[in-house]
Amino acid sequence: MNLTAALLLFSVMVPGFSGSERNDASIAAAGVCNLVTRQEAAAALGAKVPAGSEMAWDFPVEQGRSMKAKSCFYGTEVVVTRFELGGSAPTLFGQYRRSLTAKSDYQNVTGVGDEAFLAKGQLAIRKGQTGLIVDVGQARGGGARELQKEKSLGLLAVGRM
Repeated sequence: MNLTAALLLFSVMVPGFSGSERNDASIAAAGVCNLVTRQEAAAALGAKVPAGSEMAWDFPVEQGRSMKAKSCFYGTEVVVTRFELGGSAPTLFGQYRRSLTAKSDYQNVTGVGDEAFLAKGQLAIRKGQTGLIVDVGQARGGGARELQKEKSLGLLAVGRM
């Protein structure tokens, strides 16, 4: 696992996730690379990107419980991750938000999904029971200067879910 993948993996951990509310079948059924095309990823980055590569994650989040997510990597600079939060989605997403509010780049974001915020150079979005992380240009610094690009990709992804 490369450093970018490892950082992304840990960025989607949700404190307090119980594991009982997740919907593993929907993660397996929906290809996350179908949410953003290669051309859209390249346009957001402003540079060519390789074809998307999907990777499923199953990682611990709390006391022996795990969470399933699927990421689409367009190289190391554009990543879209989808994870299911289940029936407690607003609560779980709120816990995730609170765990990151102290980050220097934290800001609420409007106009995409049911709720969204920027932290750790990534846009986190909740739409219904699904969470998304959209990351553009992490190696270039990402963050607020990439927010409009991440928001555009997030709108596309939410519209295709």
